[in-house]
Amino acid sequence: MSERYDVIVVGGGPAGLSTAYFLADHGYNTIVLERGSEPGSKNVFGGRIYTYPLDKYFPDWRKDAPIERWVRREALSILCEDNIVNLEYEIDRKPNGYDSFTAFLSRFLKWLALKVEEKNVVVATNVRVDEILFRDNIAYGVRIGDDKLEAEYIVIAEGANTLLSERHGLRRKISPRDIAVGIKEVIRLGREKINERFCLGDEEGLAQFLIGSRFGGGFIYTMKEYVSIGVIYRPLLNNQIEAKDVIEELKIHPHLSKLLRDGVPVEYSAHIVREAGYSDLMHKPYGRGYIVVGDAAGLILNTGFTVRGVDLAIESGRLAAEAIHKTPPGEEPAVYMKLLREKEIIKTLKKFRKVSKILSNERIYTKYPEYICQILDKIYTVDELPETLNESFKKAVGGKTSIIRLIFELLTMVRSL
Repeated sequence: MSERYDVIVVGGGPAGLSTAYFLADHGYNTIVLERGSEPGSKNVFGGRIYTYPLDKYFPDWRKDAPIERWVRREALSILCEDNIVNLEYEIDRKPNGYDSFTAFLSRFLKWLALKVEEKNVVVATNVRVDEILFRDNIAYGVRIGDDKLEAEYIVIAEGANTLLSERHGLRRKISPRDIAVGIKEVIRLGREKINERFCLGDEEGLAQFLIGSRFGGGFIYTMKEYVSIGVIYRPLLNNQIEAKDVIEELKIHPHLSKLLRDGVPVEYSAHIVREAGYSDLMHKPYGRGYIVVGDAAGLILNTGFTVRGVDLAIESGRLAAEAIHKTPPGEEPAVYMKLLREKEIIKTLKKFRKVSKILSNERIYTKYPEYICQILDKIYTVDELPETLNESFKKAVGGKTSIIRLIFELLTMVRSL
């Protein structure tokens, strides 16, 4: 490594690699420092990537990107004690393919890192940055053990674990209330079993979101030969069950156990998830000599139905590269926020700012599934004379909450999503 670069990117995730990719187009001498053994080895994510930034900025990416399956079916499932309530949406193929696909992030980032290296950018792995160096409140380099590297700009792409940013007072420490733990297991099931059990073709995938009383929210993504299953564990809401047992309890649900039967677990991972949404967004993700991108800046979007991270990370990296290019030497890259606003990323995050509060409501995972399951059980169980929907609703809800409160909560949720 040379001792000085134009730009040092701290983190080899989608945001950091994207920044480096687009900086190379502007002629910057850039190095990416990744603390993992390879790009993606420290990243944990569910399994879906949206295509629009790739279609815009990476010509012919569909020919060689490590795509597992194209998402053909979306499902929202409520898990009762022994039964399941499903709402499904099947997507017809568009002329240019589906708009999202399942992938292993480690493989995707290896592919993206190769694209970056093709532009003569150094991607250095097994490098842990211990400190960002400041002089007169201007970032000018990083410390790696006893070594120092200097640059005109430091791009902070450290992901959800914002230890560097917090250590230097660049962003506030997040409250425990706004932290969840994403727990994921990858299970080898085989292509034929996945196709048969999930009713899919060879290249077709399923994205399934789960709601249950014990584990909260979860997900299933189908890969070619594997199934990715996980939960978002909220310690403050799930203190009756330990984190390590959450995913095991999910897997033994009668519906899921049939789908996963004879599967072989091959990977287990866990990672913190920042759930504060818009309130966790850095309102000044830049300063003299540095810029913050991706999850580290709070640029992750949860709409209540989908979670968007990788696509926003790629977009924020592109905009950061443009901001650096447009900023005169020695000045703050304030144009970065202008670019984020012009792309309506900030506006969109603000639009869904209430979702995190809704998702922290324990009743969504406990009472609502219970009511829905009881009502449907009443409707579809033939036991002498049937009840009306209104009668079933009153029996399910009666005495546990007021109908007025329930209606008010439901209206509040609908207006916020």
